[in-house]
Amino acid sequence: MAVVLLFIDGVGLGEEQDHNPWFACPTPHLEGLLGGRSLVRGATGQHREDVWLVETDARLGVPGLPQSATGQAAIFTGKNAPKLMGEHQSGLPFQRLRRLVRADNLYLQCEARGYRGTFANCYTQDYFDRPSTKRGWVSVSTVAIQSAQEPIRMMPDLLADQAVYHDLTRWTLARKDAAVPEIQPEEAAEHLLSLAATADLVVHEYFLSDLAGHRQDRELIRRVIQDVDRFIGTLAQYKHREDVIVLVSDHGNSEDFRVSTHTSNPVPTLIIGPADVPQSTEGWNLTCITPWLLEQVERDRNRKEKKGGISHG
Repeated sequence: MAVVLLFIDGVGLGEEQDHNPWFACPTPHLEGLLGGRSLVRGATGQHREDVWLVETDARLGVPGLPQSATGQAAIFTGKNAPKLMGEHQSGLPFQRLRRLVRADNLYLQCEARGYRGTFANCYTQDYFDRPSTKRGWVSVSTVAIQSAQEPIRMMPDLLADQAVYHDLTRWTLARKDAAVPEIQPEEAAEHLLSLAATADLVVHEYFLSDLAGHRQDRELIRRVIQDVDRFIGTLAQYKHREDVIVLVSDHGNSEDFRVSTHTSNPVPTLIIGPADVPQSTEGWNLTCITPWLLEQVERDRNRKEKKGGISHG
């Protein structure tokens, strides 16, 4: 019984047009959750008793196209990072933004409340050996988990199915290391759900969607969409009844293959499970994610305490 945050990079809510791969490519599992609609702006609203698609503002009142570093910082901290930085900042966070994330983020907020938040992604030793990593050029998600008491997952964890690789199926890793077996998206979902059984909050980051959008790589985006669709479908089917799955993005990009840049489109907050969703989501934006996730974790913990069923913390 946990809250699972799926952060997917560079996916906005686009139009039902052929230039939007998230509409043009088959997504049977997402469509099954969204009443036959694709992951598009027109599908926002409640679907079934426990599925919501919420239009989410990524611009946060700051001129220009939303970008990765400040958008992700807003998600992971609940603070308006673009406004605090005075602009949307792309790529990896600079020192000032890293300090903001390191000082206060969803993992630290979990720990302060006595909850356990964990990052499912696996790192390689090669990543930490890179000169750029040693100089501090790491992603917002990495800054956040490094600030927490929770251990970082490495290759032994992945090979023991106690971590999930960023690409879900390990295919990018298997190309470089023949000793690493490629798996199916359904298996990755099962591994993530096993982690959810041991924590209050589990986070996974997926970024190939943004890469495909920038490259306008149609073959890659088809693979991305198929893998993500199967992954989410399995999570929705096999999650514990009281688990809440939340998918959110930092900015638009891969939903409009007419351009290789980011877009100003709203992004999705897809919620699957018995969550407390506000009756009105007007004004919902990236800064709402962390405080709302913590509310769901607290609600879930209170339910477990009433049942006397807490087995982790």
